[in-house]
Amino acid sequence: MNVDTLRFSHILEANDLYDLNYFFTCTAFVIAHKNERLETLLGVIWYLPINSPILIVTNCPEAEKEELARGLVRQLQHRQTYLIHQKDKAIAHFFAEQGVHTLLGMDGRVACGKGEGLYIGALIARLLGYPEWIIFYDADNFVPNALMEYTLAMSRLFMEERMARASEAEKFHNVRICWSSKAALHGGCITPAIAGCSTQVVSSIMTQLLTAWFGIRDRTIISSNVGEQGFAVQTVQALRFSSGYSIETFQLLDLLAKALPSATRPQPARVVLQQYQAQSLHFHEQRDDEHMKRLLAESLGSFYCFRELLPLGIEQQLHQTQHELDVEYSLPVVYPALQELSLERNELSVNCYRLFRDDEALDDQGEVMCG
Repeated sequence: MNVDTLRFSHILEANDLYDLNYFFTCTAFVIAHKNERLETLLGVIWYLPINSPILIVTNCPEAEKEELARGLVRQLQHRQTYLIHQKDKAIAHFFAEQGVHTLLGMDGRVACGKGEGLYIGALIARLLGYPEWIIFYDADNFVPNALMEYTLAMSRLFMEERMARASEAEKFHNVRICWSSKAALHGGCITPAIAGCSTQVVSSIMTQLLTAWFGIRDRTIISSNVGEQGFAVQTVQALRFSSGYSIETFQLLDLLAKALPSATRPQPARVVLQQYQAQSLHFHEQRDDEHMKRLLAESLGSFYCFRELLPLGIEQQLHQTQHELDVEYSLPVVYPALQELSLERNELSVNCYRLFRDDEALDDQGEVMCG
């Protein structure tokens, strides 16, 4: 089990450029979109590599999807952009055929929730067939130039790990972006702000769990709730997903649990968790207290999905935290890992979600031709 928090003295060297081209070509970016304005979404995409597949999973009102698609087609230069609505009938049919009925609501469509949207994004990225890495970004980033630093940092970390550990059969690698503090706007001035309450609370418990499970006492978890993170594709396929806002905390727990011996895996897997401490300012939509309470409840609920593995001290800390903050945990719904699904026997066409500009057409083989 390897946990590191890193900062770089510089972000790019000339001899990294060849690796960058390879990384960009082999990385899929999944953007979680709900109701953010088109201009905000375009700002996020503008800072992503033009030769990478961009997968936008939206849960906007269905009536607004076509307008969103037209706006993206008019202004985007990225040629591998996919727009997938969370309530898409074909997506729901796919999961129903796979037996993942807990993902579906009473209307037979995929339930609302961030975890559900990321599950869809990971599925589509996997069906593309060629990405080696998947990076998740939120659409509500109001200073999107920060994404350049995040992407370059992840390219360095993933490529270094790929070169150093190419011979290892089973390893899991996750890079999470974090900040020593998040900036805030007060009276038109930018000021440092401490990390959110949920992140502080959950990361503190996660750090205690790291000690209890692995005896690691000189590392601190500070990324339990981050929306900006990346995975090696084998890692994404092996991790389960969960509902709503529990997803980041749940998947971190699922990742750490893979480094524990079990009846089905006597030899623990090698897990690499890297927390990159970004220097760029990060602004996102400010949520109300009700939202933050729900986020905390669902994050705390993630721990109870691993109840059989939790030491008594961690359970006591969970109870104490809920009492002190007057919040009751919410148990998330857990969805199977992608590797447990029969992806080779699916009838889901990824190409039908691809956005094409007016100067593009498809040839008989489904490849893009530029006019």
